[in-house]
Amino acid sequence: MRISGKQRFLQVGSQIISAYSLKDLLPYNCPVSQTFDSKILLSVPTPEDWALPFLVIRRGQQIYALEVDRLLSEQELVIKAFSSTLAPPSYAYGCTILGDGSLIPVINGAILLEVMLERETLSSTPIISKPPQGEYTPQGATILIVDDSAAMRRTLALTLEKSGYRVLSAKDGKEGLEQLQQNHGISLVICDIEMPNMNGFEFLTQRRRDQYFFKIPVAMLTSRSNDKHRRLAMQLGANAYFTKPYIEQQFLKSVQQIIGQETPESIAYLGSK
Repeated sequence: MRISGKQRFLQVGSQIISAYSLKDLLPYNCPVSQTFDSKILLSVPTPEDWALPFLVIRRGQQIYALEVDRLLSEQELVIKAFSSTLAPPSYAYGCTILGDGSLIPVINGAILLEVMLERETLSSTPIISKPPQGEYTPQGATILIVDDSAAMRRTLALTLEKSGYRVLSAKDGKEGLEQLQQNHGISLVICDIEMPNMNGFEFLTQRRRDQYFFKIPVAMLTSRSNDKHRRLAMQLGANAYFTKPYIEQQFLKSVQQIIGQETPESIAYLGSK
């Protein structure tokens, strides 16, 4: 193990690999038990003087080392996707159920590392001045996210920001209207349906009463996938309707089409079946 500044490196043969710790990457601070109750997964015994184990992960042409607390076992398991009512982070595959009934979340270490590195890049990227008037770049557009879930707002903001969009956020429809009043130049609103204070349908209704707001396209992003909610949203003036969980590349392509005023019927409704 080598250290340069705050960065650690692992030497594997003649190769030097950037090393990261799983506990530093996961944004959770909830205390957990030091013991594992499952009788199926047993820790791999290691000498006391050994360092913590590393998983060597390849992501494209890049190789990383991910430090974990311990190794339990290696198994072939069936992974079940999360319910559509949840908005898991992009690095969470789903979960698996062991033979003894233990529920185990499944994380893609490569994507977790990618998300972390992208955040570091975004935080260190200098602010770029706006392009000259008349020069339109969809990736430089401002998007307002209206969702009561802080986790969903963060995940969606990361998805949009890494594509070059500027992102504003609001926790409900009332705050969303305030953001529209305070910030001119918003190109798109992405809005949930079920929210406190003012839900998505109420937001659409209030938006229709303002001529300026009504010109700003609104895409609904919700776990409600039935036609009744979709039809009502469209009747109230929504420009597109997406359901959670969304496929990132399809979602970004549709967002670009909406902002570019290329809104064919094929993107009016996008969701998982």
